[in-house]
Amino acid sequence: MSEIAVVYDGSALLAYAHGQIGAAELISEINAEGRHVGVPSTCLAGALAVLTDEWDVTQLMRLVQTKTMVILPLGGADDGGDDGGDDGAAAERLRQVGEFTRLAHGDLTVGHAVAAALAHEAYYVTANPRRAADALPPSWPVLDLTPVALASDRVGLTLAPTVAATPPAEPPATPPAEPPATPPAGTDRADATTDMPALVKPMLATAGPLPDAGDWGYEFFWDGVRAIAYVDGDTVRVLDRTNADVTRTYPELAALGTALAGHRAVLDGEIVALGRNGVPSLAALQQRTRSPVPGDSPVRFYLFDLLHLDGTDLMPLPYAGRRDALQRLQLRGDTVEVPPYWTGDAGPALLEAARELGLEGVVAKQVGSPYQPGRRSPAWVKVPLTSTAEVVIAGYRPGGGRRSGTVGALLLGMSDAAGRLTFVGQVSNGFTDTQLRELRDRLEPLRRPAAPFAQPVPRQQARDAHWVRPELVAEVAFRSWTPDRRLRRPTWQGLRDDLDPAGVRLPSELAP
Repeated sequence: MSEIAVVYDGSALLAYAHGQIGAAELISEINAEGRHVGVPSTCLAGALAVLTDEWDVTQLMRLVQTKTMVILPLGGADDGGDDGGDDGAAAERLRQVGEFTRLAHGDLTVGHAVAAALAHEAYYVTANPRRAADALPPSWPVLDLTPVALASDRVGLTLAPTVAATPPAEPPATPPAEPPATPPAGTDRADATTDMPALVKPMLATAGPLPDAGDWGYEFFWDGVRAIAYVDGDTVRVLDRTNADVTRTYPELAALGTALAGHRAVLDGEIVALGRNGVPSLAALQQRTRSPVPGDSPVRFYLFDLLHLDGTDLMPLPYAGRRDALQRLQLRGDTVEVPPYWTGDAGPALLEAARELGLEGVVAKQVGSPYQPGRRSPAWVKVPLTSTAEVVIAGYRPGGGRRSGTVGALLLGMSDAAGRLTFVGQVSNGFTDTQLRELRDRLEPLRRPAAPFAQPVPRQQARDAHWVRPELVAEVAFRSWTPDRRLRRPTWQGLRDDLDPAGVRLPSELAP
């Protein structure tokens, strides 16, 4: 029997096929050691069934045909037995796979991978550890390919501790009478008799460098849609930054009600969809948003703050106290996740980890700061790795050649301090053909005869422009600002239907 060091489940195989660095690096390390990677046959079949890109399929097939990879048939001798044709032993191994599948909430590929990992005494490798964690023994080693776990492994970061006790084996039949948050000594207590608020505007971060003094907590900066969730028993309502109700847009978020097990809560977080490389992607989220049916691409809700719980207003508490209360709820599932945070001097290492993993950046939050609804506060500092800007679409130039009949470039604006729309440039890069057609269809009903800008647009951009009402907000990445307040080398990121055009302003340092 080959020496199998690790077993890759279906999610790990997909991570490799999609080009995730961690999944490929681990295979190289195992190969260099002269050992092997176990690939359960059901996991391989499941991964191949969902891959639609021929290049991804080819990459995965090339991998499993190498000497490093060993395909493990369901119930066969390579699953760990040495009985050859013993039908009774094979049937027993299939029974064990069935039992692990039940523990993994009916996922046969996970059940098979768990059985293989146990049989070979191998590490379990996954990009979706939730179901495997329920089927594996508590102490079994799991190599987690999710971005936050890779960051911890790669740079040796230590997560911020929580004083929560180890979770019980079974959840309690009824929720505790008191909320699990206990303010740290020396801090203000929250009001324990308040009604659950109907509307909380999200607290916003200022842009800036990593803080170099004071006590800060650090989180990854996720590429998604900011949202506040209101949960009252089985009733879940989710509002975006403009207070638009997106509950029906993302029906899978109803899982919050089950995860909270009867609690009444208000939570802050980011709705994300994972891209091809396994990290949150705004483009992937937009593709998912076009269909109200989750299908094979459900969104996830990354929660990072708890604002109200069972009659207690937690917003006056310090960030560390709210975070501890959130972690004590032990929310977990395929849809709901509470990414960790780091404290101490972890900021520079975390920012470098974000760069290596292809994430947007880091958000630093003062450990002792209260939640300030609706305010863009210096207590939260957003440190992006690439500059991005929210812009208003004020017009477009028609495309030519391959783009004939669609959009060639979008004309962009931001409001100045007086509320006047100011031209900040055009973007023509970063679009897919599908996005160009969709933009044309969204912009055509907004046509207007004159430019909506307060000042004339340069003739080169205005000569063939089709002007539109400035009602759509978009996000672009760019290199820098020019001296005349233009975006240098902007690249299209996507529409931001969760943002209000009136709130898109020129940076204060550029205001006239």
